[in-house]
Amino acid sequence: MKLPITIGFMLLALVPLAPAQAAGEQSCNVTVDVVDPDPKGTNVRAAPGGAVLAALKNPGEGWIEVHIAAQSGDWYEIDRASLIETDPAGKIIFQGKGYVHKSMLGVSGMRNGGAIYSDHDSGSAPLVLHAAGDQPVQLLGCWGEFLKVHVKAGNGWTREACTNMNTTCV
Repeated sequence: MKLPITIGFMLLALVPLAPAQAAGEQSCNVTVDVVDPDPKGTNVRAAPGGAVLAALKNPGEGWIEVHIAAQSGDWYEIDRASLIETDPAGKIIFQGKGYVHKSMLGVSGMRNGGAIYSDHDSGSAPLVLHAAGDQPVQLLGCWGEFLKVHVKAGNGWTREACTNMNTTCV
């Protein structure tokens, strides 16, 4: 009886394991704005609640966008931050792995006429098919290329949030 169990463990050792995500972590591929008004900047941490790696500072009239790679609870893992001033591509001011608390990030509104769905799938039931671009939008989370947002109509998922702090998106 010991031989089949031993062989079973040996076979399991040969099975390649997929890279594991941390428990409760969700992969994302989205860009959002830093909404923290602190002139000292927004802290990027080495781990959720950990040591400060950098402070994202906006020295002028532009704004800062961050690319979110994952979400774990109230923390977003970012891999870069860009200062957007006159160049829409922005100037990279942080690159690497860091964490920013969800209270520091948001979006400016919705892309005018953008769709919001009941789930993180454009085939799911629509919450709003033609969202107003100038409405208040609260960032709630992310999943793949979708942002979970709260708008006047309720909570939903979109790929059409506006990250332009100077104007509404068309």
